[in-house]
Amino acid sequence: MTRYLLLFLTGFAHALLILLYTDLSGDDALFYRTMGLAAAVPLFGFSSWLTLFTMRVGALLSIPSLLVLIYWNLRTAEHSMGQDTAFDTTIAIIHLVAGLLAMVTLMTSLRYVFKSELSWVRGTPSPGLILKLLLAAIPIAVAVAYVLYA
Repeated sequence: MTRYLLLFLTGFAHALLILLYTDLSGDDALFYRTMGLAAAVPLFGFSSWLTLFTMRVGALLSIPSLLVLIYWNLRTAEHSMGQDTAFDTTIAIIHLVAGLLAMVTLMTSLRYVFKSELSWVRGTPSPGLILKLLLAAIPIAVAVAYVLYA
């Protein structure tokens, strides 16, 4: 259950940051924003609920997205520090927190991928099937809404 929340919150926070930057700048989407969003949406829209049913597969599929998000954090912090704005420290702190969240999530995913005694088909045992289906519907609905309306 914690892996679900960790992946969902990491992906959703990064997608929200990227969409906020795109909205505030008013520019066309840059390559780094597009790649960051392409990594954040599958992280919370697919990998998060997959960990409820198969922990290792969900963790394995989250690793490339997390690596891209860590790179996005580094590039955006580097780019924002090069600008002469009044919010340099605020932007740097936001990216530090988001980057730390992505790093913790990456370490957790790596731990579950390389845990040898864990079966590839074993899901999260704690919530029941009905709650798992309801929790899986949340990121799926958000991801489908994003794809339909973006």
